[in-house]
Amino acid sequence: MQNDTADLSGRLRQLYTGAIADIMDDMGYRNQCLPADIGPLEPRMKVAGPIYPVRGRAKPPGERPDPRYRQMDMLDGIFPGSVVVIDPGDETRAAHWGELMSNTARQKGATGCVINGGLRDSMQILEIGFPVFRKFHSPLTAVYRFEITDFGEPIEIGGVTIMPRDYVLGDIDGVLVIPQAIVADVVATAETVRDKETIVRGQLQSGGSIRELFDKYRVF
Repeated sequence: MQNDTADLSGRLRQLYTGAIADIMDDMGYRNQCLPADIGPLEPRMKVAGPIYPVRGRAKPPGERPDPRYRQMDMLDGIFPGSVVVIDPGDETRAAHWGELMSNTARQKGATGCVINGGLRDSMQILEIGFPVFRKFHSPLTAVYRFEITDFGEPIEIGGVTIMPRDYVLGDIDGVLVIPQAIVADVVATAETVRDKETIVRGQLQSGGSIRELFDKYRVF
C-alpha cells in the first residue's frame, strides 16, 4: 500500500494543477480548489501526496495547557509521504507553522505543508527546501494565540471538504484537493492529456493550426 501511494504521489508531482483541475471539472468535481491566496513560499515549490489534516482555533482566554505539546502530538501522527494541511479556524494573525515544525515534519516523512494561515522562519525553511504553501507571513508565535484541536479528521477550507488521505497537488497556480476515490483515474487521465499536449505544443511551434490540432487531439 505504501509503495502504491509513493508511486501515485510521484506521478502526481510530475503533473500540474491546470490539467488536474480540467479533468476534475469534466468528472463533475468542480469545487476542489483551495482559496487563491494560498501560494508557495518559492514559485517552483510543489506539493503532492495524501493529506494529513489538522484543525485549530484561536486560543481561548484564561489558563490553558501549553499548546506546543499538542503540536508535538500532531507531529507524531504524520505518516510517510503525507502532506500536512492546516485549517487554523478563527485565528488569523499568528504563524501556524515554522522552521522547527518543518524539520520535524520532514523527519517524520512529510513531503510538504499547506496552511490556510500564517508562516514564519521563511528563510530557514527555504534553506532546508521543505515545500510550504501559506496564506500570509507573521512573526507572531502561536504559543499565546493558537491551539490545535484535532488532526487526522475531516476539515473544510474555503468550502472544500478535505478527508484524511485525500490527495493534494499544489504548484504556483494553486492548490487542489483530489478525493482519494478518484485520484488514480485522475492521474492516469492527466498523463494522457499531458502526452497529447506535448504533441500539440511541438506541432504549434512548427506552424500547425490550433483548430486542426484541437479537432484531432481535443486539448487546448
